[in-house]
Formats: sequence, structure tokens, C-alpha cells
Amino acid sequence: MKRIHNSSPTNHPLRSCLTAGVSLLAVAVLAACSAVELKKEPQKPKVQQQGVSDKKQQFFTFMKPRVENENVRIMVKHEKLRSLHSKKTLSSSEQAWVKELASEYKVKIDKHPTSAQWQELKLRVDVVPIEMALVQAANESAWGKSRFAREGNNYFGQWCYTKGCGIVPKQRTAGATHEVQSFSDARESVSAYMKNINTSRAYAEFRKLRMESRDKQRPLNAERLAMGLKSYSERGMAYVKTIQAMIRSNRDLIAQS
Repeated sequence: MKRIHNSSPTNHPLRSCLTAGVSLLAVAVLAACSAVELKKEPQKPKVQQQGVSDKKQQFFTFMKPRVENENVRIMVKHEKLRSLHSKKTLSSSEQAWVKELASEYKVKIDKHPTSAQWQELKLRVDVVPIEMALVQAANESAWGKSRFAREGNNYFGQWCYTKGCGIVPKQRTAGATHEVQSFSDARESVSAYMKNINTSRAYAEFRKLRMESRDKQRPLNAERLAMGLKSYSERGMAYVKTIQAMIRSNRDLIAQS
């Protein structure tokens, strides 16, 4: 392509201003893009001799970015849902997005959702406290050392019921058909865990407690919301107390990771 040469001097004031303006705009765009980038997710740590505290921090350092990134993905949907709910009418593409989201979160909705349906969606499409998710992962995977975490990237003890969907537990009761689900990586395990917490009937109490905090404009308290996990284990309330104790004892390590 033929170049058009400018006969004006290179240090013309107008040209300098334009160049400076473009540079500032580029910096602003790059800054905005950086602000929404997901955190880098480290690889699995290598097995080595370490103290208990070091092993715990290594586990949190590995898992924390994955939990935070999944929460970011959920919060983007959460904010868009709230924004659409405030509108009087939705475009066809917006209606399709809400319908797809409702399907993802297992909520039956009408073409024009009722107030109760909007409420149920907002109840489900929300984040899980980082501290709660991390100590559950630590508890369920024996700090990442369990067979299911090592071989199947399962950090939350999720079960599945299709033959070949996971790893058969060695101590499985005769006649039982469940397997411990396998995932391609830890991120997928985190995503499945949060979807389970946000959609399963067993954790309706957790979602109710979370919504109460939202309605009162209070920060999500992991220790308090753990009260909604009674159905996560056959141990019931004893399991809840274990998770709450782990949150308290590992809070500083999690913050430092």
C-alpha cells in the first residue's frame, strides 16, 4: 500500500497531543483489561518434606486461585441477573440468557419469570465463601493427598452414579453403585462443588442463610454459612463443627496464601 507522507515536522504540537492522547487511551484500556483477568492457577505442588503449616499453605496456595476464579465467574452472572431483573422488559437475547441460566441452575421459569422465579434464581446464582470452600476441600481430600484427589482431581468428595464416571471406593458397601467422580483438573472439581452447593435441595439452608446476609448487606461469613452444610456428611452437625473449627484455625494461613 502506498504510504502518505506528512510534510509537517515530526514535533508539530497537534501531532504530539494526538500521540500522547492515544498512548494514554492505550494505557487505560490495558489497565481495564488487567482488572478483569482471572488469577493464575498454579500447578499441583511437588511432594516434598515439609512441616504441617507449610503443607497447609501449599494446599491453600494451589486451591485458592481456583476457588476465587470460579467465584468471579459466578459473580459476573449474579450481577447481570440482578441488572436484568431491574429492567421492565427484556430483549429476546436477554430472555434467552435468563432461560439458559435457569436451566444451568435447575430453576423452572416461565417465558416472563414470576417474582418467585427471579428470587429463586438470585438465591442460587451466588458465590461460596472462600474460607468455607477451601477448608471443605482440605477436609474431603486429606489436604490433597487422598486417592481421589491424586487420581481423579476430586477435592470435595462428589459422588456420581453412572458406571465408569469415577473411581470405585475400595470400601464401597456391597450392592452400592456410586463412584467418586473423576475430573479433568482441580478447577473442574471446584466448579462442580459450587454448582452442587448452589442447586442441590440438600443445601437449601445454606442458600437461605446466604440470602439473609445479602438482604442485610452483610459480608458472607463462612463460619455462619457452614451451618447450612449439615447434609454434606453423614456426621451432620459434627461435620459442621469440624468445618467451623478448621475455618477458625486456618483463617490466617488462607489470608496469607
